[in-house]
Amino acid sequence: MLKEARKKAGLSIQEAAFRLHIGARTLLNYENGYSIIPPDVVLKAAEVYNEPLLCAKYCVESCPIGQVYATPVEIRDLASSVLSLLKEEADVHSIMHRLVDIAQDGEITEDEVEEFRRILQELIELEQKIETLKLWAIKALSMAIKPKQKEKAALKAAY
Repeated sequence: MLKEARKKAGLSIQEAAFRLHIGARTLLNYENGYSIIPPDVVLKAAEVYNEPLLCAKYCVESCPIGQVYATPVEIRDLASSVLSLLKEEADVHSIMHRLVDIAQDGEITEDEVEEFRRILQELIELEQKIETLKLWAIKALSMAIKPKQKEKAALKAAY
């Protein structure tokens, strides 16, 4: 994952290691799987290589927490990212009344469990589409890997 991203960025081991503030041998060990890549190095590599998918792949493939909770995503073109996001949003919108019905009494009864699972799956699919668009934006617009406090507040206010 790391080696392919470095090569795609057109960087030598020495140049990449310098930009990542690690030794060349350390980078080689990470790339060849001899050492576990720390999350901070993955974050920096995603920025240096302009490859935000590194973080998503790391979470899904290498992080014990991410292996349980993260969902696989991919970078797609803008049009298909937006269209698939809108489709998922419409799907979720069409079932939200059922979620309200299920949740209104504060518990999920046995006869509601399967429907609740289907609704949750739709929400997870919406989350994946949001992440896909976010990764596209990060890569295409060279947006910061992690939003600054002001940007986080603006995003929260927008929702």
